[in-house]
Amino acid sequence: MEQYTPLPPEKIRVIMTREALFDFFLYHAYSKLGGFLQNLLGFAVFFLGVFSYVTGRTNGLGCFLYILAAVCFLGYTPFLLSRKAARALREEDVYRTPMDLTFSEDEGILVEQNGSSRLYRWEEVLRASVTPKTIAIYLGTEQALIVPKQDFGDRFLQCYQITARGLGKSRSATH
Repeated sequence: MEQYTPLPPEKIRVIMTREALFDFFLYHAYSKLGGFLQNLLGFAVFFLGVFSYVTGRTNGLGCFLYILAAVCFLGYTPFLLSRKAARALREEDVYRTPMDLTFSEDEGILVEQNGSSRLYRWEEVLRASVTPKTIAIYLGTEQALIVPKQDFGDRFLQCYQITARGLGKSRSATH
């Protein structure tokens, strides 16, 4: 039988970008029912406007107003979230200041930022999720470590395996 060997710890430096934070905010907005319904409403207004124009129920101006309303419904959230990401990066120290993360299969994730450190044991981690530009490691319902994928460099696979193993162990030990 093969001997199990824990993976060695991996350390990365996280430097948040506006694009990564915007991507994370978008993921949260559109992964919930409200975001889905807002998109559905925007597309419904668009198709209603086009359908009304094609069937002669409205003129060109009416169709234009429907399409304008649809663009507002569909563009409102991304516009606000883009501004929120820029403001958070400018004003919130947790995003503005680089942080070092050390992933350890046995210990958890050590976060070092602004001269202080905190170890999050795997039992404290709720889950991890992947967006197009980030990995989010949820530490609570309103707290997550947001890591731009580019910051993993060539250590993405190792960090992913450590996280999967650590979460797997903590879940099997508590159930």
